[in-house]
Amino acid sequence: MIPNGLDIVKSHLGAKEPVKAFKMDRRKCSRTRVHWPVRLMKDGSRPEIESLTQNLSASGFYCFSAVPLTPGETLTCTLDVPAHDPRNADRTLAIECRALVVRSEATPEGSFGIACHIEDYRLLDADLSD
Repeated sequence: MIPNGLDIVKSHLGAKEPVKAFKMDRRKCSRTRVHWPVRLMKDGSRPEIESLTQNLSASGFYCFSAVPLTPGETLTCTLDVPAHDPRNADRTLAIECRALVVRSEATPEGSFGIACHIEDYRLLDADLSD
């Protein structure tokens, strides 16, 4: 009989109790912990909700908001991404995206954690000739 992975871990660690299974991450893209400014607009209306990303991937981001948002709501978002320009350390590139709110959860601090799925994006006013 060939032992399964949990049996090998239990015997290696000398565990006498069952080992709890590891929770698998269902995300398709890896997340990077970055704190970039993001502005969220509901239905193209003002005022914008200003925030910082907590993490970001090719398919979405997580941020905090003072305003609750509703899962299923579509937002227009603008991310300010560092350009890493050696001539101008403060230069950023603005990326506009259409994002779908997939989760909104109240935090103990009184704000709301907002998870968004990026559906489409474009670079705004890219002047790469500077």
